[in-house]
Amino acid sequence: MNIRHFILLCVFICVSIAQVVACSCRPPLPMTDVEFFNADLVFIGKITHVDADEEAYRRTATFEILNPLKVAIDIKEVKIITAYQSATCGLSFREGDMWYIWAGDEGEHFSSSICTRSLRLEDDGTTGVPRFQEDMLAIEKFKSQTGKQIVETSMGTAKGKVRDGLKRGCWKYYNAEGILEKKCKYKKGIEVKCKEVE
Repeated sequence: MNIRHFILLCVFICVSIAQVVACSCRPPLPMTDVEFFNADLVFIGKITHVDADEEAYRRTATFEILNPLKVAIDIKEVKIITAYQSATCGLSFREGDMWYIWAGDEGEHFSSSICTRSLRLEDDGTTGVPRFQEDMLAIEKFKSQTGKQIVETSMGTAKGKVRDGLKRGCWKYYNAEGILEKKCKYKKGIEVKCKEVE
């Protein structure tokens, strides 16, 4: 094998690996009540600062929250972490951009990716993506729900109360056979404690 063939082989292997590890997500389906009630943080906001850490392979964007669609605590600003590049499911955060964000609570920080419902918006907070308007209507509907709810989970069902779209009080989680597995207490959508049922 000559040097030219060796280089071509290396290029082929690198391209193949990149294709294997590249991020691939299906487009979001119509929003369900389960998806909304289980969401940790949903808002429309503007990026005021971006810290790109190539060594840690992540970007951290500081957002000014302009429209708190589902925010359990009273905050005006939040940091969202995403992967460094879109090839690894990172969102293309840039200072000054407006975003519709769905983020998960990772304990010490919130994170988001292109595999969520997050969308970059125009400067006026609009977008030509039809799903955005559908999401806004669904969120308005779910936020208006109050009282007892039964929602499907990946393991079975959950029963509890919501107010203004946020989980409140005791929620009971059942497996697919209908057996109670755990009880969790929520305060304004924030999980306070959980206990397994033996």
